[in-house]
Order: sequence, then C-alpha cells, then structure tokens
Amino acid sequence: MAIDVREDPPKQAGSGQIRVSVKGLWKVYGPDETSDVPQKMAGLSKAEVQANSDSVLALQDVSFDVHDGETFVVMGLSGCGKSTLIRCINRLIQPSAGSVFVDGQDVMEYSTSELTEFRRMKTSMVFQQFGLLPHRTVLENAAWGLEIQNVPSQEREERAREVLALVGLSGWEDYRPFALSGGMQQRVGLARALASDPEILLLDEPFSALDPLIRRDMQNELVRLQGQMQKTAIFITHDLAEAVKLGSRIAIMRDGAIVQVGTPEEIVSDPIDEFVAEFTRDVRPSTVLTVGFVMDQQKDPQMPPGLSRPDAEIASEQTVEEALSQRWDTPGQLPVMDESGKLVGVIDRETLLKAAFEQFAPPNEQTGAAYPTTDTKVTGATSVSQGSDAKSSGFIAQLSFPLRTLASLPNWIWLVVLLLIGTIVPFGGIAATPDSIQIGYSVSKWVNGAVDWVVINGDPIFSAINIGLLRYVLLPLENWLLSLPWWLVVVVIALPSYRIVGQAFAVVAVAMLLLVVSLGIFEMAMSTLALVIVATLLSVVLGVPTGILAARNSRFDIILRPILDIMQTMPSFVYLIPALMLFGLGKVPAIMATVIYAVPPIIRLTNLGIRQVDINVVEAARAFGSTGSQLLLKVQIPLAMPTVMAGLNQTIMMGLAMVVIAAMIGAKGLGVEVINGIARLDVGRGLIGGLGIVVMAIILDRITQGLGKPR
Repeated sequence: MAIDVREDPPKQAGSGQIRVSVKGLWKVYGPDETSDVPQKMAGLSKAEVQANSDSVLALQDVSFDVHDGETFVVMGLSGCGKSTLIRCINRLIQPSAGSVFVDGQDVMEYSTSELTEFRRMKTSMVFQQFGLLPHRTVLENAAWGLEIQNVPSQEREERAREVLALVGLSGWEDYRPFALSGGMQQRVGLARALASDPEILLLDEPFSALDPLIRRDMQNELVRLQGQMQKTAIFITHDLAEAVKLGSRIAIMRDGAIVQVGTPEEIVSDPIDEFVAEFTRDVRPSTVLTVGFVMDQQKDPQMPPGLSRPDAEIASEQTVEEALSQRWDTPGQLPVMDESGKLVGVIDRETLLKAAFEQFAPPNEQTGAAYPTTDTKVTGATSVSQGSDAKSSGFIAQLSFPLRTLASLPNWIWLVVLLLIGTIVPFGGIAATPDSIQIGYSVSKWVNGAVDWVVINGDPIFSAINIGLLRYVLLPLENWLLSLPWWLVVVVIALPSYRIVGQAFAVVAVAMLLLVVSLGIFEMAMSTLALVIVATLLSVVLGVPTGILAARNSRFDIILRPILDIMQTMPSFVYLIPALMLFGLGKVPAIMATVIYAVPPIIRLTNLGIRQVDINVVEAARAFGSTGSQLLLKVQIPLAMPTVMAGLNQTIMMGLAMVVIAAMIGAKGLGVEVINGIARLDVGRGLIGGLGIVVMAIILDRITQGLGKPR
C-alpha cells in the first residue's frame, strides 16, 4: 500500500548561509576508539569492524551542511547511527574524529564552559523519550533551559507560559508530566526547547513513540511553528513519510554512513541505489513531486509565445497530485506560475500523469559494490564466527575416543570427582597448611603496631573530637530531650507520624510511646534517641558525599566497594576495639563504633540512587547546558531521594542494632537495661529494654519510609 504524504503549510527551504557543517565525523565504541580511526577503518564496513575487533562503528566519515532556516532530516533504519550523529553535534556524545562547525566555529574545540554556553544559547533538543523532569510541573519543565541560565523566576515563568500557549498547553502549567498523555508530554518537550529561543533545534525522533493520529498532529504543529519561527532544525526519523513532510532536504543513512542527500523530490525520483529505492518504494510520487520539479526535469521545454490561460494555471509549488486534482479536465499546455504569480513555464497533463505513476529505480551503475547490503556484511561476520567454532570442534574431533569422552563431560562432574578424591584419598601430611605460608601472627603484630602509632601520635586529635562531640553535640541534645515533658514528646512524634505516614500509624505510635512511658524507660529511650540521632547525622555527613562521589567516579566506586563489604560483614564487636583504643570508654567511642557499622547502607544507596536516575532525564538536562552542580542538585539528588531515604532508614536501623553493644563500653540508654538483664538473668528487665528498642525502631522506620515516598 502506497504512503500518501500531504503537506499543508509550506516548508522552510532555508537561506544560502550555512549554519551547521559536519566534516568527516567518525564515532567508534570500544577499544579501537583512537585518534587515527579514519586511517584504521577507512573502507571497512560496520560488520567487518565488529567481526574483527571488540569495537562498534557507529559513524563513518559523515559530512553534510545545513542552511539557515532549513529543516534537515536524517533518516535510516534503527541502528544506522542517526541518533549518535545528532548527539555528536552538541557533544552529548564525543566523536572519535571529525569536526562540527556551527557558524564557522568548531564545536569539537570548545572548552567545558564554552560547550555549556553553546548548549544554553545556540541549541535546544527534543527527545524521543521526552526526558521531562518527573518531579517538576509542566511550567517548571518548560522553563528548565531558562532556569539553568539563571534567568529571574518571573521572567522565565512568563516566557514558559508563552511557549506553552504556543504549543496548545495553556491551563496545564501546574500539572506533573505523569498526568499528561504522550502527545502532551512531547508538546512540553517542544515548549522547553523553544523557551530559550535557540538558533538551532535538534530533534531526535520526537514523534516516533506517539500514536499515528497524535504523531500527525505533532508534525503539523512543528511545520506551523517552523513557518512562524524559521529555526534551523536537524530532525531524526526512520519514517520516510515524516521526512518528506517535514524536510527541506533529506539525508539517508546506512551503517553509520550518509548514502544520499537531496530534496524529497530528488530522493523519490532519483534514488542512488537499491537501498534508497526500497525506502521510497511505498511513497506515492504524486504526493511528493512538485509541479516545478517535474517541469524542470523536462528535456528542452518549449513555452508557447503569448500563452495566456488564467483558467488553466497551476502553481509550481503544488504537488503533482494537487495539480491533477485541480486541472484533471483541462487539456493542452498548463501555465506554471511561481509564488509571485509570474509565468515560469508550461506542462501538460500527460507529463504530470507519467510523474505520478512512474516507478523510479536506481541507476544500474550505482548498485552493488559501492553500497553492499547489510545482510551481506552480517553473513560474512557470521561466517567468521562459525569458522572459529569449527576450529574448536575439529580439535576435539582429533582426540582419541576416551579423551573425547572426558573432554565433553560437564564441569560440575569434574568438581564432584575432585571432591570425592579429596575425601577418599589419605593425603596425610601434605594436607596440612605449611608453616611457611602462615602469616597471621605477622599481620596481627603489624596491625597492633600501626594502631599504637595512631593512638600515640593522634591523641590530641582524638581528644579534641571526644571533647567536642561530647560537650557540644551529644550532651546538649540528650539533656534537651530529657528536659521535655513526656507528653510533649508523644505529641511531637505523633504529628509527623500523622502527616507523613497516616492516621492509623499515628494512633499506633502514640500507643507504643505510652507503653514506653508506662514501663518506666522513657529517660533511657531519650538517651538512646540522642545517641542514634548523633550517629545518624555523622553517618549522613560522611555517607552522602561519599555516595555522590562514588556515583560520579567509577574508579572511586571500584575502590570503595570492597571496603564497604568489609565494613558490613565484619562482626560488630570488632569495631569496639579501635574505638576504645582511640577514644577510651564512654559515649563517644559508642557513637564512633555505631557510625562505622551503620554508614555503609547510606553510601551504597546514595550511589545506587544517583546511578539509577533515568538516563533520558539526565541527558535532557545536559543538553540544555546544565553544569555538573546543577545536574546534581536540581535533577539527580531530587530524583534519587527515595533511594537515599531508604539508605537513611537502613542506617538508623543498624544504629539501633548497635545500642546494646554500645552500652558495653559506657553508652547509657536502653542497651544498659538489656545488659543488666543478661548479667542478672533477669528476663523481664531485658525484655523491657528490648521492647523500648523495638518501639523506637518501628517509629523511626515508618517515618523515614514515608519521607522517602515521592509526593
């Protein structure tokens, strides 16, 4: 079934001035990405590169120019490199080689600050997956580009409202993106791109995720906006009908290379090879070819002198289908008029009919070797892999039958055999560990020496920490909590429980707190709460920045991971030894031991939360010129907050788990009650202390979980 392409408003043809010029652009993913990529990979296909190395050739020697005010469409099959290409223009992806000139300046030569300014002022981008900030309103999303430029709030909101009205979203300013349909979300993305009034629009398959009817509406919307604003636009698509409708010129890509560049009429009427012809096969030429284009293709057109047929005139910019529909019954020569009403030539109905129904084929001399098909390349790659498999199979086939049988056994059978041998065979003395490799005593001696050195030389520092933490943080907080009436504490905890978690839990929290009061352990609970609060605050101060650094630096993350594994698997009593040696008995060593034990979860989950922020959202934020700090504070941390709060929750729970152990080295609170119960075999007393810890754990757990839920 042929595709019917209609263009309602006229497309912008662009001026003669070149705004964007891409020269010899290459992009390789993998170990072969070096500065000499053009020399190493010239003449190789994408499949050949992938078959012979661990690298993927995404772009190969791409060059084209885009004129001022033009809508330049890049199209091709999925995986051909078109999305990589558009991201190389604003360096969301760093090319391996080549240049991108915008207004005569090479974007590849920009410094970080110059690139940020370029993304803020010169370009804006619209994404296939929208890339909207889910924690912000429609108005805030539309104003995002202006916000990171530090435009005053009132000014950017006024501008955002203007562009939202321009794309038909007045009245939706205060909604979040999840409340909008796909088409409406893409309108927000378009409004965001237009709000900062960029000179160049980059659109990466913005309508491909939409339903057909919504897609058509958005295409018409873009054509209308282009007619008003006349932006220079680079549009990525895999749909030829969309390319023909929107594009002043079209570039066809295959396997990372540009195959053909031309106007829609040139692409449809003169495909360069079979690959391009396949793209255009289902497009009706009559809906693409214009009267002027067909007239220009005539050989030696003769214009009769004194021709004047006002009732038979057709416009040069009309499509062939529109002209035939208008003058179907008009015989003879039809005068062709340009936009100003001037006679520019003549054409007859037979020529229009021939153009409408002729199937264009690529020239034979351009088919074949110059553009080999992808299937051929893939077959070749498959043959390489099959050849290597055949070699290994041939090696096994050359072995004798018993060896072939043993070589084909599964690995688990070999493991079972080895274990049986170790169990049955009496190895005697050779099974014992040689004394020469036992270094436990040496390691212990070295650790003790290191700790002694730290204790002696670091005593002033640790004493200052001990005094400062105890005198200015823990004791004032503990004394303040103990000074509060018990009923006020119940009310203060009940109110956030009601607001954050809900009415039912608020009632449960009040009942549990009243139980603590009635059991006579309220003061102990306040001492424990003070210790947990201080330990949690220190864990947050240390853990959140460490988690952020790990999320932004993979090398640091690799180093940190085994350290956190050790901290989380080491028995908690082990932490008491260095804490006692460095700080002595009392509450401060208890806090330090608790921090060491409880800090890993908040580090891990801060790291995880930032890494799990939607890559499309992060990419959209970067595309508009966000600095690293703006990206972190305005996008990543707000979106990672539920995961960070889960880490805080786990840190608090692990801090409470250390309460009893902390009581063994001088910390007061509910842990003392449990220790006394154990020492005196007083089960009831130990149970009461344990209930107090459980009550605190439940209340703090539910409140921090509630804080972590998106609102």
